[in-house]
Amino acid sequence: MGSIKIIPLKSLDKSLFENALFITGYQGFGMVGYLTTRHLVRELKLEKVGLIRTKHMPEVTLYGDNGLLYPFELYAGEVSGRKVLVLLNNAVPHIHERTDYAEFIASLMKAFKVEEALLVGGLDPSLKETEDEKYRWIPIGNTKISLNAPVLKNRHVIGPLALTMMFTEAYGLSGAVILAYTDLYKPDPRASAVAVEIIGELLNIKIDTSSLLEEAKIIDAIEMEREKIEKAMESELAEKKSRLSYI
Repeated sequence: MGSIKIIPLKSLDKSLFENALFITGYQGFGMVGYLTTRHLVRELKLEKVGLIRTKHMPEVTLYGDNGLLYPFELYAGEVSGRKVLVLLNNAVPHIHERTDYAEFIASLMKAFKVEEALLVGGLDPSLKETEDEKYRWIPIGNTKISLNAPVLKNRHVIGPLALTMMFTEAYGLSGAVILAYTDLYKPDPRASAVAVEIIGELLNIKIDTSSLLEEAKIIDAIEMEREKIEKAMESELAEKKSRLSYI
């Protein structure tokens, strides 16, 4: 973990984060963890207070509404009387650093003395037992969190999220993993909206998800147009083959 450190952009007095709710996720299935944390940062108007510097930093950035974009950004604020910390992973940690990165996050939570951790990801919809089932969850440590959904048992969790789960519990921290059912192979803002609603309930506030649902409509429209083009191309190719068979 020596090559990974936090670079403050604001005061990082640990007392400011004590008993906070820590939230993070990654660009995994449906990009649910990433879309959820990005939305929370925007809607809750959290302040960018630091960035995480890794040995293999992705060499990409851009300038947007929140200033210069960093691969791994830490946001903080107070929501409905509760301290909230959000780690926004705009990139995926380098494959050779993922273990150290996940352990660093756990050590950071430990140092900040956060109260609970919420880790967000996507889940294969084939696991649904009922059509109206929207998500499952996994408790971590001696958590006070209780969610009105089935616990995911005897199923593998993979990737950086799995590493973060393991180190969170190993460092004696508590919390929950929220796994929303998602389209596995494209961004799924609707699944992220589910996770955002759950987090809102835990914070005792209603968080607007209209922009996520609008993003979902745009993605659906693009997907429908792509399917139309593919079908037209397939039809044209079949027609050409039919003509050739008579020559």
